[in-house]
Amino acid sequence: MTKSQLLVNLYQEEIYRIKSKVMIVINKPWCEIAEEEIVLLQKILTALKLSLASIHVINRTEFSVEDFKIFSPSIIIGFGAALKNSESLYQRLLINGTTVVMAHELHELDEARKRNLWATLKQVFHS
Repeated sequence: MTKSQLLVNLYQEEIYRIKSKVMIVINKPWCEIAEEEIVLLQKILTALKLSLASIHVINRTEFSVEDFKIFSPSIIIGFGAALKNSESLYQRLLINGTTVVMAHELHELDEARKRNLWATLKQVFHS
């Protein structure tokens, strides 16, 4: 095999396409997220047997599932972002084959909201 043939086979697009079934949508840029919010998000992800490295984090104030079609997520969890045509919080929604769970912003999650979120996430991830 020649060097040019090796290079053609070396860099395939599939290698660079990071596939993550879980997408987190936050309503502000990552650089504005407080340390306490990051710690809380990491705790939530750890409880779901995930990590920041294994998910997509997107910054949007408002979105629809169609906006993320290119990423093909099977689960979207929104924190503080608005889901177009829905005001449901802490409920499992199925939209075009994608499960969506919406919650308040991370810093607004008190104990009652955390319990509601956890109950919904358990249904999504353990069913």
